[in-house]
Amino acid sequence: PRTLKDLTLSPGRVAREYITGNRVKYYGPVGYFFLMVTLFLLIASLLGIDIIEFTMKSSAEITEQQGEGQREFNMMVNQWVNDNFRLVSFITALFVVFFTWLFFSKSGYNIIETSVLIFFVNGHTMWLSIFSMMMYSVTGYAVPFSITLIVQILFLLFAFSNLYSYQKKWKVVVKGLLLYITSYIAMMFIVGVYIFYLAYTDKTFLEKIRPANNKPKVEQTPVAK
Repeated sequence: PRTLKDLTLSPGRVAREYITGNRVKYYGPVGYFFLMVTLFLLIASLLGIDIIEFTMKSSAEITEQQGEGQREFNMMVNQWVNDNFRLVSFITALFVVFFTWLFFSKSGYNIIETSVLIFFVNGHTMWLSIFSMMMYSVTGYAVPFSITLIVQILFLLFAFSNLYSYQKKWKVVVKGLLLYITSYIAMMFIVGVYIFYLAYTDKTFLEKIRPANNKPKVEQTPVAK
């Protein structure tokens, strides 16, 4: 309970205290991260929610503009992510850890100490997905992914401003935005290289993502003569 309360109100202070050796007061960052990921999967199972369907509904504003091949590709990606959810979540966090360490190198924290805040924050923001999934179970409405992402980024920036007090807050916020964007560009670059490899070696896969086969269907109203 103390970890939940303090992470919500002052995540930077929790990370700072943990780094300085107060390891009994709070749940460990990596343990908390994996606990929240497991809790998300457990609640989805108990509620009988198909995570892939939930993810597609959350991203409806994007998928509606895609063709059949792209939607089939997205289903394949979502299936793989769902099957490897813990690993994907962990690797995503590592990218953010690395670029946070680079952007805030003058803080004096090494990369292991930097990871404390990121794992705490990434674990804590899993509550957003859990509450969104519970709402979806009751109402059938999935909170748009864009809204969840914005809240996650804002909380991460809030955590940065808590921990990195050696700089002005506006500088911390700007750096936080830049490192978040950079980390995901780097991750997407690696994913893009892998997709390019698949497209080069698998002609069936290439047909699925070919632009000519992915024009969204648009219903046209007959023109009155």
